[in-house]
Amino acid sequence: MKVIGNPKKRQEILDAYMSYSKAYSIRSWAGMEAWMTEDMTMFGTAVDETGFGGDQTRRLLSREFQQAPMPVTSRIVESEVYELCEEIALIMLTMDICMHSRGLEIDCPDHRASIIMQKTKDGWKLAHGHWSQPDKDIDVGESVPYRLLIERSDQLEKKVAERTSKIESQKRELKATSDTKDKLFSIIAHDLKNPFNSILGFSAMLYENLEAFEPEKIKQILKAIHQQASATFDLLENLLDWAKSQTDMIVFRPRDLNLHTLVYEVLSHFNLVAGNKEINIELKVDDSTMVHADRHMLQIILRNLISNAIKFTHHGGHVTILATKENNHVKISVSDNGVGIPDNLKSQLLGGLTSDVRQGTANETGTGLGLFLCNEFVKRHGGKIWIESEMGQGSTFHLTIPAGDEVIQ
Repeated sequence: MKVIGNPKKRQEILDAYMSYSKAYSIRSWAGMEAWMTEDMTMFGTAVDETGFGGDQTRRLLSREFQQAPMPVTSRIVESEVYELCEEIALIMLTMDICMHSRGLEIDCPDHRASIIMQKTKDGWKLAHGHWSQPDKDIDVGESVPYRLLIERSDQLEKKVAERTSKIESQKRELKATSDTKDKLFSIIAHDLKNPFNSILGFSAMLYENLEAFEPEKIKQILKAIHQQASATFDLLENLLDWAKSQTDMIVFRPRDLNLHTLVYEVLSHFNLVAGNKEINIELKVDDSTMVHADRHMLQIILRNLISNAIKFTHHGGHVTILATKENNHVKISVSDNGVGIPDNLKSQLLGGLTSDVRQGTANETGTGLGLFLCNEFVKRHGGKIWIESEMGQGSTFHLTIPAGDEVIQ
């Protein structure tokens, strides 16, 4: 066996095989058959890929086409052409194959082929093909690892979908954070600044005209200063609590707490405010009721709900704090017989940071930040919060908190 020395003959043989290979790459069955002898045989390293006659060979190749409809490209790395006789030649070559599917490319290097080419009246054609490839990636009956290609393509699509979903979620969170930040700046610029202007104005008036004012007038001015200072202090507390929650400075540490004791502690801060409006606060919480909650977060929730109830209740009104055990949760309800909440404002108050621009019954101001914190902290406990209200009839804020172990009497 000798290497073909005639460059023209050698190129004709190689070109014939490359025409067959090109038709194979673009999955053209008719193109392949045009470069095969009528009784072409084949042999491959994959299981049952041996065809000893033209019909059997075509049947095996047809099966492969059904298994692997995607295009393939190949690049010859090394090749040599030997002359067996005048009309029979042997091509020995090594090639790298690249498979394509759904935008994914997989390189499969180190494929080898031994091809018997026969000269016919129509030119050089394939009489026998022996294709050898690494078998670590192929299944029974595969000549190229299309299974691997499809698996990797599916994995890539799944990963892209997961990353796209994660990016969309991050975009929504970023927008919500940006909206909240803008709202907070608005609160700081407007709702925190205005009360100080009032305090400064009233205190300056009192300082400059103290001798000219009657005791009753002085009392009215001091009351206005106290109201503005209290409202500003509440807002500042909520701002600090929100900032801590966003920077994870408020760590969630739930434990069993006596709800009656906790509510009583929170109520002690409202004795003066409720007394000034002659509002009666009724506590309907059994002294054995236990909840599993973070003390600081639950104090913030109760503080804001009770403050709102007092703020929007008329002079001489009534506020009730009720707790009932429901399965493994405790439902806490803070009710008032005040002004009520418009329907269009209910969803806004708990749906996100918003400004409740309504004034209380004694001209107290609100921002909606407190209820935003309530909603966030209730969710941290795995509970829920909702509103029942009718204009002119009052409001009830309900929330659920996990129950704690019962107190042993």
